[in-house]
Amino acid sequence: DRLRFTLGIGATLGIAVMALALWPALKSANVPMRFNLDVRHPAVRKLVTLSSWTLGYVIANQAAVIVVKNLALGSGEGRQAAYTAAFTFFVLPHGLLAVSIATTFVPELSRFVTRRDKAAFIDRASLGIRMVALLTLPAGFGLFVLRRSIIGGILQHGRLTPLQALTTSRALAGFAIGLVGFSVYLFVLRGFYAHQDARTPFFINLFENGLNIILAWVLVGHYGVLGLGLSFAISYLLSAALALQVLSYKVQGFELRPIYTSLWRMLLAAAIMTETVWFIGRHIGANSGPGAVLRAVTGTVVGTVTYVGVLMLLDAPELDLLRNRVRPTNQPPTEQTSVQ
Repeated sequence: DRLRFTLGIGATLGIAVMALALWPALKSANVPMRFNLDVRHPAVRKLVTLSSWTLGYVIANQAAVIVVKNLALGSGEGRQAAYTAAFTFFVLPHGLLAVSIATTFVPELSRFVTRRDKAAFIDRASLGIRMVALLTLPAGFGLFVLRRSIIGGILQHGRLTPLQALTTSRALAGFAIGLVGFSVYLFVLRGFYAHQDARTPFFINLFENGLNIILAWVLVGHYGVLGLGLSFAISYLLSAALALQVLSYKVQGFELRPIYTSLWRMLLAAAIMTETVWFIGRHIGANSGPGAVLRAVTGTVVGTVTYVGVLMLLDAPELDLLRNRVRPTNQPPTEQTSVQ
């Protein structure tokens, strides 16, 4: 409890510091900082409308979390803790990779919507989705194949028994399959938010949470925490496809074929990477201790090289697009990047 309280306070203080860091910039931009209560202002009314749908979104998520965690609690001793620990490892690559990309793309998407530049919005949204998939697809496959050594190397040091580590790794296996779906799903929803549309994400999220609950109830009896992880993964993969389809209806001209073509290339490269890492893992390292760390690090390095190498052989344009995004040239930026 003390550890959780410390982590919570640390996160809250970190957010407070980030808010205070914006104060000098707001002052220099002459942004009025006086409190002005005007509930009839159009901006306030718009915020209330958007917030109501967002609140419903959060409530649906929390309802699903409560149901799934209770299913985990009823499936055996320590299963809920395994589920929670596995989810923590799952969201780490999402936060490092997908959130970093979304943070840079969302202001651009909103700016293009404000300018009514639909072509630029389509271009950036498609590029952002492919960038998210480019990074999270191999990360998910890597988590899946290295799950046992990751859990064993980090947690199996007096904290978890071998059986508990195995249970946690089973939950992580289920989650890992859905990492790309989870990350793409959340990025696509930002496309709706850029249009100030919080209603559509609410209904898509209802579908996702309902599907997650149904699948969890069906799978937990046969597969335990693996089934709970799988229900999460499947629901987000299907919901990501649904969100993409709905966005293509909302934004006329938003084509899905370039995205799915890129995904097939990435999927092939990730599959070859997985086989390579699995082969390496059978001959190097162990499931716990220093051997687990060796296996995880070696597998990550070999997997990354393999994945990038296969994409280069397939002449995947996303590699160049990512390189240009990370290291922009000295030439003036263009409004659009061609979608291949």
